[in-house]
Amino acid sequence: MVKHERFLVWWVVVLALSGARTAAPESEKAGPQCPPLTAPAEIPQTDVACANARLLGYDGLLVLAPHPDDETLAFAGLIDAYLRQKKPVQVVVVTDGDAYCEACRFWKSTSLTGPTCSALDLSNFSTPRVDSFAEVRREESTAAAAVLGEKTPPAFLGYPDAALSVAWERLEKGDLDARLRRSDFSQCASCEECASGYGAGPETTLTPQSLLDDLSARIAATAPRTLVATSHWLDGHGDHAALGHFVRRVNAGLHPPRPLAFAVIHAHTPRTETHPDCWYPEPAAPVCACAVEQCTKDDPAWIRTSRALRFHPTWPATPADDVDYGAPQQLCIADDLFEGPHPRKLRAVESYRSQLGFLARHGTVPDPLAGIMDCSGYLIAFVRRTEVLYLLDPPLEPPAAAR
Repeated sequence: MVKHERFLVWWVVVLALSGARTAAPESEKAGPQCPPLTAPAEIPQTDVACANARLLGYDGLLVLAPHPDDETLAFAGLIDAYLRQKKPVQVVVVTDGDAYCEACRFWKSTSLTGPTCSALDLSNFSTPRVDSFAEVRREESTAAAAVLGEKTPPAFLGYPDAALSVAWERLEKGDLDARLRRSDFSQCASCEECASGYGAGPETTLTPQSLLDDLSARIAATAPRTLVATSHWLDGHGDHAALGHFVRRVNAGLHPPRPLAFAVIHAHTPRTETHPDCWYPEPAAPVCACAVEQCTKDDPAWIRTSRALRFHPTWPATPADDVDYGAPQQLCIADDLFEGPHPRKLRAVESYRSQLGFLARHGTVPDPLAGIMDCSGYLIAFVRRTEVLYLLDPPLEPPAAAR
């Protein structure tokens, strides 16, 4: 989800708005730091052509998600539709999402200015009595799967978060046996100044070759007419784009190759906003760098109001148009996923409490800060009456450099 190194640009702005003003007199802390929240311009809504017959006409579904939450944001409606048809559905989460520095920091300290997370905070499965952020994120995906009615929880491959892009770069250089590392932000005073923390943690036994092998085994084990859904190779998040590349490469070597469906979760460019997630999914966030704790002190409804302005569940999803992702297909999802006072896709998204800013490692989140990690409404903006997918059937060959 929302995320990792691509968010450093966003948080530089947050730092300018908040951290740089920490020492300012109390009388100077409001004003331009917390601009008034106004509703974005209304986007004209038109009827969409449902491509359900085409997208749902396969024998089963395999979802390969880069991080815990991506499977729900992009594919909840697709998963639900295949389950309703009683076709086999498998969900595999490739990384543990453990390198989301800001979310881990907030989970650890319930403050965006608290202590950063060490490697053991991020991913520590060897100490059952102490939760790590990776374990939290796995539990959230499992909870979301239950909301969607999946009979089995997702499978977790356990790759380091933020390492898929590294693995793809190493693969292109022919370095298939390079060991991937986890992250460690313990030496950082803040997340926005800690690019060096990604991949600075313990070395794992996982490599680009093991990722190829794991993905090959998962895809090859499916029936030939199984739809494989994953993140788009032009997605703006490095891990998402890398997984799209890996899947295309693996699939090209199968006989027969599987039909593929890709989703854009993070747009490729920031357009005129600070960060791609500030405008996509549309409408744009009224205030992009909204995660400023001082704003919640000035206005206890700041986060709730900011998030609500981007929540339009009865709208169809609007395809990102900043680059050419291909021909979009609209999946019209079941009514109970987006309609009613608490629709099921929203309930599934709300399972990712650490990503939304509702979860504390110890104690509870202070009321004014509840939801601060998703103050721009990015995650809940994926709750729409359609999901946009890019179908390749027959699949295209992978890029020449990746063969």
